[in-house]
Amino acid sequence: MRASRDRWMVYLGIIACTILAVTATFVNKCVNVMYPKIAADFNVSVNATEWMTTGYMLSQAVVAASTAYILKKVHAKKVEITGCVLYLGATLLCALSPSFAPLVIGRIVQGMAVGLEYPTTLFLILTQISPRKRATASGILGGLIGVAVALGPMWAGWLENFTSWRWIFWSLVPVIVISLILTIPFVKNEPQGTDSKFSFLSLALMAAGLAVLDFAISSAGSSGFNWRFWLLLAGGIVLMVIFVLANRNARRRLFQLDLFLIPAIACGAAIYFLSEAVNIGMQALIPTYAQYALNSSPFISGLILAPGSLLGSVGAILSGKWADKKGYGAPLLAGSVMMCVGTALVYFLQPVLNAGITCFFYVFQRVGFAFLFTNTITGACSMLPESKTPDINAMFSVINNYSASVGSAVMLSSFSLTVGGRSGFGAAFSGGRVSFGLGFWLTLAMVAIAVVFYFLTRKKESRQSRLEETK
Repeated sequence: MRASRDRWMVYLGIIACTILAVTATFVNKCVNVMYPKIAADFNVSVNATEWMTTGYMLSQAVVAASTAYILKKVHAKKVEITGCVLYLGATLLCALSPSFAPLVIGRIVQGMAVGLEYPTTLFLILTQISPRKRATASGILGGLIGVAVALGPMWAGWLENFTSWRWIFWSLVPVIVISLILTIPFVKNEPQGTDSKFSFLSLALMAAGLAVLDFAISSAGSSGFNWRFWLLLAGGIVLMVIFVLANRNARRRLFQLDLFLIPAIACGAAIYFLSEAVNIGMQALIPTYAQYALNSSPFISGLILAPGSLLGSVGAILSGKWADKKGYGAPLLAGSVMMCVGTALVYFLQPVLNAGITCFFYVFQRVGFAFLFTNTITGACSMLPESKTPDINAMFSVINNYSASVGSAVMLSSFSLTVGGRSGFGAAFSGGRVSFGLGFWLTLAMVAIAVVFYFLTRKKESRQSRLEETK
């Protein structure tokens, strides 16, 4: 009886964290649809509005990097409460923003909050759920996030027709409060502890490097590949190299980067980066393209993403069950192929696109991503001892968030750069051609990596099977 009660306490704690994780995804998708409206209200360019997502994802990536250390030293409850309070304050700032700058600052603080909260959610799943059910539990999280992806754009489009975009943020307040109320009694864990010291130098170097690289991409969208782009790109690369060197100190580092020397972990990380970059990039690009090239309303532009996102929710749960039973190689390969098919259809058949056809093609892309999203990190953790879970969790969270930041920046910047100062269907079509093509080639590379991952994990599973037979 007590075991059953304790199990439900664990589940309720994870649900409390999941509420905020899903809410954060929901508002991100709302904001994607509102780019043109917010740009018009504050008299800024569409390229500038990308910082609402790019800044959010960048701050989330930087803070997530610290969770490898924090979750070893601090109770998850305290981390989650801090995330909830920060997110609530930032949401109120966004709702009340008198100009564009406070809105971006609010989004950045929201990203910091989720940078604490989302890795905590995954950490609880990966450490408090039975290994035989982790992929399924992670799949359920991915499924709920898929529902948020589907409903967010529709909610934003509906609000745009009847009231201000500010109600995107006001409507979140009760949900955040519920998450906070459930967190206090139900989130429980004992930190593993660590003798290492937190490396503020490594965190600062990583933050600076990622930020400079993002500025390079953003500057290309507005000014092209001029000297400023190349200077920022070189500066960002140099900072990241210094970060890697500084992080080699085993007594003072953010996380254990040498885990990426394991081939299967490196392949999983590459798939994670590419899939999330294309996923977030397309989620930002498709509603924008639909409004500029297809003359769709914000509501219809958001609705285009809904069926694929809802079906992706089912796919996330089914793929989790598949991974629990058969391993992670096949679901990741299947998901990569589906994403590649979805982007190929949009790219090669762009001349015949309308809202309905785009919606149908997006189903392939989103269901494919659902197969990849949680299975990559759960699969990586399954290959290593539980003591490495905070490191893998933090590293993959950084990859997830930064790839999302890069994906939205690259897709919108390439679109904006191609369109330039022109207007009309021809300009929007040309911008979409470049950005859709970029998505296709990235997913094609992802398929090649997934094939390698499949054979690496198949070989490992075969060795484990032979070992079990000899016992």
